Amino acid sequence: MALEATVGDDGMIYIRETQRPDVVAVTTPAKWEAFVKGVKAGEFDHFAAEEVEAEAG
Repeated sequence: MALEATVGDDGMIYIRETQRPDVVAVTTPAKWEAFVKGVKAGEFDHFAAEEVEAEAG
């Protein structure tokens, strides 16, 4: 799975999964920036670790 994000003409951020391109989430630039900062800081790394453990077990 991969995420695609783009800025719309209205300035909002549109996000979708490549596996489900018909489902689009919309957020503000401020919320998107906070999310990106969290990703870079490792705040969501435990989700990836849980996924790897689930696939292995």
